[in-house]
Amino acid sequence: MSLVACAWTLWAVALVAVICRFVSRRLLAGPKFWKDLKADDYLMVVALVSLAGVAWSTNEIAANGSNYVEEGATEGWSEEQVANAVWGSKMLVALEEFMISTLWLVKFCLLILYGRMTSGLRESLAVKVTVGYCILAFIAVQVLYLGVWCRPIYNYWAVPIPPGHDQCKNYHNHLITITILHVSSDLMMLAIPIPMIIRTRLPIRQKVILCGVFSLGVLVVLLAILNRVFNFVMPHDLVFLAWYNGEASTAVIIANLPFLWGLVRRIFGFESWGGSGGTDQKKNGAGGGNAPPPTIGSAKQKSRRQRKGESLFDTAFSRHDSAERITVKEDVDVYYGDSIELGERCRVTVS
Repeated sequence: MSLVACAWTLWAVALVAVICRFVSRRLLAGPKFWKDLKADDYLMVVALVSLAGVAWSTNEIAANGSNYVEEGATEGWSEEQVANAVWGSKMLVALEEFMISTLWLVKFCLLILYGRMTSGLRESLAVKVTVGYCILAFIAVQVLYLGVWCRPIYNYWAVPIPPGHDQCKNYHNHLITITILHVSSDLMMLAIPIPMIIRTRLPIRQKVILCGVFSLGVLVVLLAILNRVFNFVMPHDLVFLAWYNGEASTAVIIANLPFLWGLVRRIFGFESWGGSGGTDQKKNGAGGGNAPPPTIGSAKQKSRRQRKGESLFDTAFSRHDSAERITVKEDVDVYYGDSIELGERCRVTVS
């Protein structure tokens, strides 16, 4: 498959994921679902546009070339070849900006979700710290990329690159910096929901499902590392362009998967996200022991949650008392989709 076909195919898959996100929301909230869109919904649309920029700029680089060539390779180039390489080099700068924007927009989409998920719990502090780290990381990457690694900035698209300015074409310092900050922030994000889910008394199957959804971010981390490996092991090879598209598209797709349950349930007729709604309820009873069950939302409250299009992570966890006991509601709403069953009157405790 050509780079053009690969880039736009990956973007199309990401587009389908975003569309399904809103279709799932529509199935739950009704025709006026757009009134209850949250900040992460809007940011995801912006991320999709930025991802289109990644696909477009990579194809421009592949078609026109750039100054990312071996030393002396530009000797004997015609004026047209030089002009094309200048344009391709400018697109390389644009590619980095689109890539940075896409990755960080996805991070903030998930952090907004985590903020709702941990509201009132001690994990909310970890979310705030991670948000601060991501903001500082974004600023650091931009300042170093645009103002430090290659000076003056127009050397990024100089053909040929002036002697002693190799950073303006190989981006080595920039790639090392962004990889460290990108991967470390993703690992911080992975460390927020998974331990909290593991500590709950949810049935094992449901723990596995939730942990699996949140652990998909590991794929983005692996792609980021492989992307850099190919950059350093295969210098001057445009194979890195395919990896850029793969990494950015995967990030967008994975970030939307948690919101597709309503559509999946409607298509396949699943009764519960654990596989069989009634069975889990009977097994889990009232959460063990003779402790009185926590208050379960009324039918009116449930209907209101459905109209608002709340997700599992908005409604499944709610502060119950000073000991940080959290309640798993009966028939909570999941992934902007239809309601699910986490176990009738199942109480869990975060120790």
